[in-house]
Amino acid sequence: MKPPNTSSQEKLTLRDAVGMAIGGMVGGGIFAVLGEAVHQSGNAAFISFGLAGILAFVTGISYSRLTLSFNQAGGSFLFVEKIAGPRVSGTLGWFLLLGYIFTMSLYSYTFGAYAGTLLGLDPAFNGYLGGGIVAFFAVINLLGVRESGLSEDILVYAKLSILIVVAAVGFLTVRQEEAFPILEYSMSRVVTAAALVFVAYEGFQLLTYDFEDIDHPRRNLPRAIWISIPVVTAVYMTIAFVTTGSLTNQDIAGKKEIVLAYVAQPLLGRTGVVMVLVAAVFSTASAINATLFSVSRLADRISRIRQLPPRLTERQVGGVPVWFLILASGCAIVIQFVGDLHEIVGFSSLVFLSVFSVVNLSAYIHREYSGWMRVLPLSGTAGCIAAVCMLAYDLYAEDPVTLGVIAGIVAVLVVMRSIYCHWHPSFVKEYGK
Repeated sequence: MKPPNTSSQEKLTLRDAVGMAIGGMVGGGIFAVLGEAVHQSGNAAFISFGLAGILAFVTGISYSRLTLSFNQAGGSFLFVEKIAGPRVSGTLGWFLLLGYIFTMSLYSYTFGAYAGTLLGLDPAFNGYLGGGIVAFFAVINLLGVRESGLSEDILVYAKLSILIVVAAVGFLTVRQEEAFPILEYSMSRVVTAAALVFVAYEGFQLLTYDFEDIDHPRRNLPRAIWISIPVVTAVYMTIAFVTTGSLTNQDIAGKKEIVLAYVAQPLLGRTGVVMVLVAAVFSTASAINATLFSVSRLADRISRIRQLPPRLTERQVGGVPVWFLILASGCAIVIQFVGDLHEIVGFSSLVFLSVFSVVNLSAYIHREYSGWMRVLPLSGTAGCIAAVCMLAYDLYAEDPVTLGVIAGIVAVLVVMRSIYCHWHPSFVKEYGK
């Protein structure tokens, strides 16, 4: 999500802010990760979404308190810059950029799967559909075209309404023999699934990037967090429950990438399937557009304090850095071609869990809480770190090659960052070696 074009008279209302946060989370999240959650934790998938939602809620409170404390837009990058300095925040910023690129590839992968099914195409074409939509929105952003706030609100609440309808219809087809037993697998797999699907919640942080565009932000930002995350958590949990309760394990396994489209089929038939397919296509497309815009803005912010090569952002069209946008789009297209859904979801969640652990720790260090409340950011930090460890261990046990690829990507990023910090003239002049 991105904000509507605002002026001093046109600010984001509480409804707009809630819509932005919900749109950022639902944008492509549930459509992309539902099948992975069910595959990992079975009938307990709804518990996994609930655990991830609790962790997101605690982190969301830390985000809102830090934003109000600094009274400035910027999100996690700003928090760390203020508390630990530009060099540390620059490193965090590089990982954030990579996380957004992987998230964009997740949305494009999911778009291709749903759009291909909607059009009746061979799955071999899904990658081209996903890559094509990223390229299309890259051009749109370079042309300076922006969606209006009204169109964003309509899209967000329309797709939320469709999900609620699907959940309600799904309840009518839940069968006891499919919904129970709840704990088909060990509790450790349920917690690992919570870590895996965490990327479905990361979008709430977009609110902090647009803090200055919110009407009465000191009042409405916390309210938007308090409303949006519980609402999305409830929707995710309900959708997960009716999916495992109304579809057989064989159906879910066979349609893992687009399983949500078939929840409404027993009662609504082909109409229900098409309805969800259309919602998924528009939702993931909007999420790609919003992520492109947000990642470009973040890159520009990082470059301004000399933490990113300036050539990537110096040429701009309509406030969008041309070369960085092309690079980010190209990387996302390549990733969704060469990676599978599990790999992309896993890496995206690992990045954002790591970033959110830093945010919670920042809230603790900056004393945003007092008394017994200080246990909240510590719990958020510990929860995020534990989730990272469990997800990494699961990848090691189940798919060590994927973990090796992820470790390799991280290592390359760390080496590139070290080279930049050591040799880039403007960085050395400003901060020293």
